[in-house]
Amino acid sequence: MYTHFPQWSLVYVAVVAVTTVTASSCPLVLQTSAQVERRLLGKGFHRELETVVQVGSNDDVSSCWLLVKEVIPPGAYVDPNQLAFLCPLGGPGFYIPQTVNVETPEHQSPRVVANFYTAANHLLPDGRWLANFTVPIHLRYHRARSGESYSLEVEVKVPHPSIFLLCEDNAGGDTCSPLTQLEPCPPSGQQFCEFLPIHSFSTSEDVSGVVPVGNTDLLDTVLLATTCLTAAATLLLLTTLSRTPSSIRPIY
Repeated sequence: MYTHFPQWSLVYVAVVAVTTVTASSCPLVLQTSAQVERRLLGKGFHRELETVVQVGSNDDVSSCWLLVKEVIPPGAYVDPNQLAFLCPLGGPGFYIPQTVNVETPEHQSPRVVANFYTAANHLLPDGRWLANFTVPIHLRYHRARSGESYSLEVEVKVPHPSIFLLCEDNAGGDTCSPLTQLEPCPPSGQQFCEFLPIHSFSTSEDVSGVVPVGNTDLLDTVLLATTCLTAAATLLLLTTLSRTPSSIRPIY
């Protein structure tokens, strides 16, 4: 029996095969993995995102840079100005190639790629290297919708990041060079460096926060109540002014 395979399937198999062979010849990639654990701290729209990375490797990676590459969804953002303020106070180095508008709502915002740089220079008793940092993250307002048809709460998920490694010894030499990826250099991303992608995993799900959403079914009620309150306040003000004695004059 003859089975027809699409041409793209053969290309994919070839790419996977080449990548697997190349990875097996790069000891740093083959023998290194990163366990990523996350927590979203606080409540409301303004939170803190804690990231803990434990690197397991046969090599000493204490002098290497870890690149934690985040993809922030449209429902959240990190403020570059706030991150820059925190850098001298112990915050991680970072590079965000996009302009981040902190005022726009979720439906008018793109996802944001944020690169954070840190070092795994603390050796744990089990032989793994530890890196951890915390950055402020903010949830955006969402477009109001009908409470009869949709939930009035939206879950904003922040996926686990990708982990890359940059070492001074050329990241494993020529055998690893086919695997390297050009990513912004630490600590400020002004140039590009050759990072090695590291296999990462997590024992927990993506962190998420819940955002309340306005109910468009209450639009008429809100407009009527606002109009009545404004009219009542205006009438009260005019009545008070009309009863003010003429002998009382403002002092300038």
